[in-house]
Amino acid sequence: MTPKTGRAEPLSPQARRSAIVEAVIPLLVDRGAAVTTAQMAEAAGIAEGTIFRVFPDKDAVIYEALRVSIDPEPVLRQLSQIHPDANLKAQLTEAALILLERFQNVVALLSVARTIPHSGDSSHPAGPPPFVTVANEAINGSLTKLFERHRDRLRIEPSLAAAAFRGLILASGHPSVNLAERLTVDEIVSILLKGIALPVGSAAD
Repeated sequence: MTPKTGRAEPLSPQARRSAIVEAVIPLLVDRGAAVTTAQMAEAAGIAEGTIFRVFPDKDAVIYEALRVSIDPEPVLRQLSQIHPDANLKAQLTEAALILLERFQNVVALLSVARTIPHSGDSSHPAGPPPFVTVANEAINGSLTKLFERHRDRLRIEPSLAAAAFRGLILASGHPSVNLAERLTVDEIVSILLKGIALPVGSAAD
């Protein structure tokens, strides 16, 4: 039997990448793209040079951390678990809670995503990486399917209803909006379903 040395097995390159990314995500939320590789290494508990064994440069680390954070799969899974037989109001309330939580988690990272070259390659222009667009399209598609279930109750196409719903959520959850001015989940759902105008012929018309 080979005696144990007491030393942990070295991580594979992929496992090392994942560990670094996991440590870097909170740094990006706190400090944005200004985070240094020295700070990344300290957070991950490794030597700074170890980063460059699995990533070509700092931008590549940031890019991968953003890609992992903005991955829509967890949200898509939650949206798919909303009971299809619930009424429209109940489904929208649950969807709004899911989307507001996601937005609060990624809003700081989205601003970072607009400042880095695509794929960590400085030859590519800065701007939202392709995975941001892919994630948005996937979530919009899931919401459109939710509204499709209730097409007979809609005055507009399900895709437009999904866009309006998500727009209310993004506007309410944006950090530039004062806390006192942010819509609650109930207000978001009510405005979407009822609008803001009183029915024609009402006392206030």
